[in-house]
Amino acid sequence: MVLKAKPKKKPLSFEHYARAIQTDIADLGKEMRDGFKSMHSDIATGFENVRKQTHDIREDVKRLNEIMVSKADLSEAIRRELDISPYAKEADVKEIRERLFRVEEKLGLKPSRRAA
Repeated sequence: MVLKAKPKKKPLSFEHYARAIQTDIADLGKEMRDGFKSMHSDIATGFENVRKQTHDIREDVKRLNEIMVSKADLSEAIRRELDISPYAKEADVKEIRERLFRVEEKLGLKPSRRAA
């Protein structure tokens, strides 16, 4: 039995390993860049959503403030009209003032806002 000699592989050189490492590092850099791009777009979309929601909340607060001011002005006008009305009976005025006071409490008006 004759044994055949196996051909010896040429040992890998330092340059081969250095090239493989550089290729791996470059591939990792590309993957990271792509990952950061997708994260950046997700974050930008999230910020846009938050900005829109904040704008909507501000609009709602403005609208509610306008409604509250108009209700407060209305109660003030009713109070003044009752005070100057010669046809209002004292018992009716007292009952209406009590009801108006309860409405103002529910609206959260401060006592300084009401006329004495």
